Amino acid sequence: MKRSRMDGVKLQNIRTPLTWAAVLVFVLSLFPILALAGVDRASADDWSFGLLTHLAWVDTHSVLRVLQAAFASVKKYYFSWQGTWFSVFLFSLQPEVFSHDAYWIVPVLMTGLLIGGVSDFLYCLLVRFLHISRQDFLLIDAILLLVLIQFVPYQTSAIFWYNGAAHYTVPFALVMFACARFVRYALDFRKRDLALASLWMTLLGGTNYLTAIFGLGLFALFVVLFFCRGRRVLLMLIPMGLEMAGLLVSALAPGNAVRGGSTYRITVAGMLRAVGEALAHGMQGAWESFREYPVAMAVMLVLAVFLWDILREKVSELHLHFSCPGLVILYLWGLYCAVYWPVLFVGGSVSDGSVSVGVPNTIFWTFLLALFGSILYGLGWICEKSGGTEKWRLPVYAAVFFVVFLILCICRIDLKNSTDYVCYYYIRTGRAAVYKEQMDELTAILTDESVEDAVVPFIVGEQEPLVHLPVTLDKEEWSNQKMAQFFRKKSLVAIPRDEWEAQREIR
Repeated sequence: MKRSRMDGVKLQNIRTPLTWAAVLVFVLSLFPILALAGVDRASADDWSFGLLTHLAWVDTHSVLRVLQAAFASVKKYYFSWQGTWFSVFLFSLQPEVFSHDAYWIVPVLMTGLLIGGVSDFLYCLLVRFLHISRQDFLLIDAILLLVLIQFVPYQTSAIFWYNGAAHYTVPFALVMFACARFVRYALDFRKRDLALASLWMTLLGGTNYLTAIFGLGLFALFVVLFFCRGRRVLLMLIPMGLEMAGLLVSALAPGNAVRGGSTYRITVAGMLRAVGEALAHGMQGAWESFREYPVAMAVMLVLAVFLWDILREKVSELHLHFSCPGLVILYLWGLYCAVYWPVLFVGGSVSDGSVSVGVPNTIFWTFLLALFGSILYGLGWICEKSGGTEKWRLPVYAAVFFVVFLILCICRIDLKNSTDYVCYYYIRTGRAAVYKEQMDELTAILTDESVEDAVVPFIVGEQEPLVHLPVTLDKEEWSNQKMAQFFRKKSLVAIPRDEWEAQREIR
């Protein structure tokens, strides 16, 4: 009997060392990302969207004038390119608008927003609502964040390229912050939470359509699930209405038709067709995610075991109720499928690369949250119906960790696609140092006020996970013109590096 009690004590504390191990692993996983921060530089659309604001800052150093230029950029692109008004506003404030040494903040900012948004939402849901301990929250939070960041399909648009991350990573964080405010409001009914949820959802309406649909869908689900707490939950229809108003403003932009070309049409038949295609693509995408990310799925399996162990204790203690699990889980996966709808409606495809690489990132993150929500709600219902016994803890832990160990051994090649490995490989091979040296050289030429017709060497070598839209031999090329305008040059061309070095020696 004494030995049995000792075993129980050991098992009771099994999550404590695992929590600190998970937190440590997650913190260490951020180092390779942050190590590339000083190498990261603006590129591509950063120059064009930041043009008006940069010139305003250089001429006046007035924040007010910069904001006026940002709104002017929104107006310009609203009529000529696309209606995503809040994304364009963010685009116009890319860091190099203010300083050519400020782009290092992009990976720090985007990673911080992901961590902050997801952690805020999980804290409100798990600690405030389900009354899970802060220690167990840290365990779940660290694991989920690790998967979200490490296995995102395209690190460039998720973390390192401001324009791509502002259009996809920032809106995803907005959804998380808004959902956190929803949970807080459902618990305390504070007007401040309603106001903040309204603000985040309004801004979300001016970003990419995939994340906006995801945010609307989550709010609709929460209205149903939290309605039992009082009719005041219905006030959360206000943020939903504001987001839909923002979406309407975005959808009606004249620039959408300009960008879509002669084939751009909005028809009921086209919308309905896209619904059916979204369901098919969503089911296929979910299957491919399970198949293509075995290590990530193994980590999610570990997370499921921890959730089961936590809920096993809390459900009966707090008399938690998980009604209609089948409907809730089906809804979550229907919402995942709905994220495909905007892409299919405009005739794009996630699989053939005809859309921005930020789209697969958003779909992957939505998949993970749908999976997490299904695991949480499904296990909650199971624990509610069957309870939980201490005798199953050790066998379940042992079996799952053994399966995960096998998956990691068999599929360890999958780890080479992780964000940490991609960053580490880029640094270890010396490519990061070469890229930084070349970009410093390029910036020095472009910021030299004595040079009017700039001639720069080609940037050579691989840039991923960073990004560089190269300057070309043709001064009429779009990228050449935008960079020339940004740095106030009459013209800008690039020539082969050996030729450029020969010219420099002559001078």
